[in-house]
Amino acid sequence: MRKVAFRIGLALVALALTLPVMAKSDKPATDAKPKNATLTLDAPVKFGSTMVKAGTYKIVIDNEKATLENGNKPVASVAGHWQEGKQKAESTGFETTSGQVDEIFLHGDSSVFVVSTSELSKN
Repeated sequence: MRKVAFRIGLALVALALTLPVMAKSDKPATDAKPKNATLTLDAPVKFGSTMVKAGTYKIVIDNEKATLENGNKPVASVAGHWQEGKQKAESTGFETTSGQVDEIFLHGDSSVFVVSTSELSKN
């Protein structure tokens, strides 16, 4: 009888130790908090299908969409995805090809937001 009680107790302890591991779930990317920063444009650039004038904007990146805002008013947005970069960005900025924004990086973040090629090919 003691052997059976010991085995049941051991099984309960093992179950109790595995419950926290089973309960932990990786949040899907859609639950991630949007990232935002201030972005200053020294010259006009094409952001998706919109030509954006020089100025200071708020950039909000929410998983698969980046939006430039002037105050709380959206100015332009593009679809894209996050890609792991080589190192943390020293500042907030972007890379362009022929005046078209194709990558956005945020200060202190090692990931880069890459604009979808379908967004680039529309323009």
